[in-house]
Amino acid sequence: MQKYLIYVVVSLIIGLISGSAATYAFAGATAPTPTGLPSEVPIGALLPLTGKLSSFGEKWKHALELAEEDINAYVSKLGLNVKFKIYVEDTKTSPEGALAALQTLSAKGIKLIVGPAASSEVAAIKSHADANKIVVFSPSATAPQLAIKDDYIFRAVTSDVYQGRALARLMWDKGVRKVVVIYRGDVWGVGLFNVVKERFEELGGQVKEVKYDPEAPELSTEVRALSDLVKEFGADEKTAVLMISFEDDGINILSLAKEDPVLTKVKWFGTDGIACSTKIAKQVGDIVESLGVLATVYLPEESSKKEQFKERFKTRYGIEPDPYTCNIYDATWILALAVLEAGKYDSEVVAKVLPEASSRYFGVSGWVLLDEAGDRVGEKYVITTVVSENGEYIWKDVGVYIEPLDKIKWST
Repeated sequence: MQKYLIYVVVSLIIGLISGSAATYAFAGATAPTPTGLPSEVPIGALLPLTGKLSSFGEKWKHALELAEEDINAYVSKLGLNVKFKIYVEDTKTSPEGALAALQTLSAKGIKLIVGPAASSEVAAIKSHADANKIVVFSPSATAPQLAIKDDYIFRAVTSDVYQGRALARLMWDKGVRKVVVIYRGDVWGVGLFNVVKERFEELGGQVKEVKYDPEAPELSTEVRALSDLVKEFGADEKTAVLMISFEDDGINILSLAKEDPVLTKVKWFGTDGIACSTKIAKQVGDIVESLGVLATVYLPEESSKKEQFKERFKTRYGIEPDPYTCNIYDATWILALAVLEAGKYDSEVVAKVLPEASSRYFGVSGWVLLDEAGDRVGEKYVITTVVSENGEYIWKDVGVYIEPLDKIKWST
């Protein structure tokens, strides 16, 4: 009977999430807690509430508030004596902070985690997560090096193998034949740089690089080196800068670049480390607009669910959700579904059923299909830039990269 009850619960929730118009019946006004589940089911969240991705962390915390409300509303309708509770820890956007935050949650017996944001953070916690059988579901860690089978790391986002191809195609289609890449010297920056370099050179382009220390307090030396390399290539319409950065280091680089007569003459491109960042728009939106920076970020597929979520989010919090905000909302739902399907708070079982539970889930970011490494399967990246509207700087989408076609469709 308990197994049947759990099956009905999961089927009902999946139907509701998928927007099904079907009517579901549930026998009995009140149901007991499914065997093996505590009355409170904890999910940990590792968020960059401070540090170099803090504006994303703020939005993601809001998304988790909505997810917790929605999950518990559905469970309540089912009459189950179960509450899901999200426990948030600040990673400070650092590998050390992420590990400390995970250890704090682990000490509380929490075995299911959404986040962290950065690939360097995921790399730092991987050994602890695998050794202690803690399921980690990141909405945004994209480094190709993290695509590993049979571990406890899952990603609700596609690998940078695809973002690298999108960036290379974007620059090539914009007439760029020579690019200087300034990038973070961490697992994410190095991984994405390598993919971009390989693909851009396949297309026939030339690449030079400036790698910087992610913990450096300021980057004037690196920006001077960037300027020198651009000058060597020739500061013309065929030369560009690609910046692989987070928010704070991106602000540092852009603020220095605006004073450089060489760097202001060439095209600029960015990545998901800055795309849709409210901090970037508010603090250096004028610079981003003047340089014409085009940035790429994974694009959740369009649907009425996505639009409803975006409207609800903006109405409540006054800001637009970025694509990874959609991802973390869905990742939290999928963990909850996997727990209900497992029928107990057992991370080993959850890790086994999570890919299948995910494959049946259509959320605000669309279908969340995972490959054999536990990473999301996807094919589109939005191209976005900063524009001035009504006296403020905002991000505006201007195109979409379609990976299977290796083509960009520009907005009209």
